[in-house]
Parts: sequence; structure tokens; C-alpha cells
Amino acid sequence: MGRRDNLNPAHKKQEKLILDRFRLLYSDFPKARIKQYESPDFQLIVNRRKKIGLEVVRYVSTIDQESEISSLQRFDPEQLMALIHQKDEKSYGYQRMRYAELWLLIAAGSISSDATVIYPETFDVSAFQTDFYERVFLMDMRQDLLFVLK
Repeated sequence: MGRRDNLNPAHKKQEKLILDRFRLLYSDFPKARIKQYESPDFQLIVNRRKKIGLEVVRYVSTIDQESEISSLQRFDPEQLMALIHQKDEKSYGYQRMRYAELWLLIAAGSISSDATVIYPETFDVSAFQTDFYERVFLMDMRQDLLFVLK
């Protein structure tokens, strides 16, 4: 649960870029001191009594076989829900009492190389429920989109 001192620097840098983009897109991002950790990936220290744990995970969508354009990928809600459940199971090891809230940030795409993900016009957010995380976000880095799933 300590600081990430031995993790791959490229991975740490990628997580930081994801967090920085999230801060720009999420208008309700709290004013907080930020520390990078292992589990969860970030600790947002709002004040002495309120800390928010932020876990970051990458979403990789499947290629749309029906599309003639190979740079398009379809959004798969079942794949996203499986990812949320996977993070739920892994995250039970967190010391939950240390945090006022736990957030899950799912990052799709990248600024340059990934294919464009095609999202539905509306989300049934009830499909993405979790008892573990107070807030769940899906952020598309390439298209600068942020969906609040919970």
C-alpha cells in the first residue's frame, strides 16, 4: 500500500497523464493534494479528514468487425462491466477505512494511436453498478469525452 517507487516509470507517467486529462474534463474534481500510490493509484487529499482513493484502469475495446474502417472500435458494455467487477474483486484488499470515498477511472483510447471508440448516444448507467466504488468514470482520451457511470 506504499508509494510506487519501483514501478515502471513509463507506466507511472501514463497514469499521471490520464489523471491530468481527467482533472481537465471533470468539472467537479476536488481541490486536493495528489499523491501517486500503488493501490489505489492515486490519493486525493482534500483535507486532514477527507481522502479519496482513485484507481485508474485502461479499457481496450474490441474491433468492430462490421465496420469497413479499421480504426473504429465498438463500445462493449459487457466488457466494461467485467472490468469493473475485476477491479472490485482486486480492490477489496484496500484499507477502505483510510478513504472517505473510492473512485474508479476507466481510461479508453489515447491521444494518438488508438482507434476511435463508437459509443451509444445514451448509457444505461444502472448496468455499471458497483458496491465498492462511490464513483465510476469512463474517459475517452482521444475524443475528450467523460461519462459518469456512477
